[in-house]
Amino acid sequence: MSIKPILDYCLAEKIEKDSGVVVGTDVSDTHQYFKILAVGEGRYDNDGILIPMPVEVGDIVWIQKHAAEGDTPKELESKGQALFMASRVMAKEIQ
Repeated sequence: MSIKPILDYCLAEKIEKDSGVVVGTDVSDTHQYFKILAVGEGRYDNDGILIPMPVEVGDIVWIQKHAAEGDTPKELESKGQALFMASRVMAKEIQ
């Protein structure tokens, strides 16, 4: 089954990554890393103007640990994938 997200949804694959950051808590307790696999076209503002996606295929992004819950179907979760809105992305890695 192939999935093409619509509007401002992202399809992503969870990746394990060592953040290299040591703070009071383990980053993996609050954030997850994902590699973007597919994106929708963006969202429309109140005037009908398309706001493009802030992420693109191949980006590595951070989202809060449970941000994709509720949006992701179980069959995607079982494959280590998630479906979430682009607004849930907190940061992306810059190469």
